[in-house]
Amino acid sequence: MDAVTIKLAGPEDAAKVLAFLRQTATESNAVQVPHLLDVSLEQEADNIKMINQFDDCVVMLAMLGDEPVGIVTVMMLADHPEVGELGVVVEKKYWRNGIGQLLVDEAEYWFENYSSLKKLVLSVFADNSPAIALYRKLHFEETGKTVEDGRPALVMEYQPE
Repeated sequence: MDAVTIKLAGPEDAAKVLAFLRQTATESNAVQVPHLLDVSLEQEADNIKMINQFDDCVVMLAMLGDEPVGIVTVMMLADHPEVGELGVVVEKKYWRNGIGQLLVDEAEYWFENYSSLKKLVLSVFADNSPAIALYRKLHFEETGKTVEDGRPALVMEYQPE
């Protein structure tokens, strides 16, 4: 397999990002992107541009050649601007190839070296054991439980070494 590279998403990536998210939303019930089918190309380009203007938000893509095979986001929580929420999606045919780990590693590096966020958190469906195992391996610890879309989920927080 060719090398997977990580890059910051830019507005010029909007079409590929939208296509990727729409594709992966059909592959797994773990992908939760509200209103995904309603987002226009212009709106997605504007979203990426806006995210890139914030010091404490980031969107990075795992690229295989010039196609995205994974995405990681860190978004400030509106009600807790010192907290960033991590989100990771990898195309199903590339699961268990280390791409998720690569993306989470990059997000942790960004969190520690470039953001002013105090905490990095995520929620993951309780039945998604491969993701939970990955997050635990990468220094996330369970801090609570919640329900998302009627399904049990774990809340986890990054605990740097």
